[in-house]
Amino acid sequence: MDALVHFAVGLAGGLLLLLLVDWPQRREFLVTFGSGVWAMVPDGHWMFRELGVDAVANVWRAAHATPLANLFWFHRVLDLAETGRPKVEMGVALFGLFVVVGVYYAVNDWDAD
Repeated sequence: MDALVHFAVGLAGGLLLLLLVDWPQRREFLVTFGSGVWAMVPDGHWMFRELGVDAVANVWRAAHATPLANLFWFHRVLDLAETGRPKVEMGVALFGLFVVVGVYYAVNDWDAD
C-alpha cells in the first residue's frame, strides 16, 4: 500500500481518538501528525535498504510481514488488502480522511487553551 494511504489512515485514526480527550490544540496537532508517521513505521525498512544498512532492513522487513505491524494503524491489514490500483486506494484513503476531518471539526468542542 502506498505511504500516503498509511499516513491518511494514521491521521484519521488519530483524529478519531482525539475526540475522546480534551488536550490543548497544539498537543492535538502534534499527536495527529505523529499518528500519521506512526502508521508508516513498518515501511521503515525501505529507508534502511536505501541507506545500505541491509542487516537492519532485513530484520525490519521480517517484522513488517507479521501481525505485529498491525499495531501501526492496521498496517499489515492494509498491505494485504492492496488492489493493484494505487490511485484508487489513495483516493479512498483521502476521501475517508476528509470525512474524518469534517467529523472532527463538527464534534470537537474547540475550547480556548
